[in-house]
Amino acid sequence: MSTIRVYTKRVKGTVDRDGARTSARQVGRKEATSITRKIMNQATIDCPVDTGNLRSHHRMAVRELKTMVKGEVVNDAKYAAAVHDGSPPHTIRARRKQALRFTVGGETIIVRSVRHPGAKGRPWLRDAAEKVATSNGWRFKRTTTS
Repeated sequence: MSTIRVYTKRVKGTVDRDGARTSARQVGRKEATSITRKIMNQATIDCPVDTGNLRSHHRMAVRELKTMVKGEVVNDAKYAAAVHDGSPPHTIRARRKQALRFTVGGETIIVRSVRHPGAKGRPWLRDAAEKVATSNGWRFKRTTTS
């Protein structure tokens, strides 16, 4: 039977902080870009489609800050927030022309204003982020912003 004994007095080490930050940024940028792209692709798949305009307006950006790398996916269509978050009941009034014109059941109707009943939100961006996060083993925490 043999026994190995190791005696250590002191170990001194130094860390190249700038090198460590650079390496962490490179890894962080690569990881953030990959995850952000996955979220954008999932959001494009999950996006409600009528004409395809909403689906075509997804954008992603990855930014490096001093201590972190941030990725974001946005949809810059004018009505994206109303579809994503929903809208309360409201009145739609004619602007440029003097009246609104639409067809219901083959009959043309002309009015100055209509009451929109509101719409339930369809949060495809949040759902895409949650799907990608959980499939990568991350916890997803919903927060509210005001």
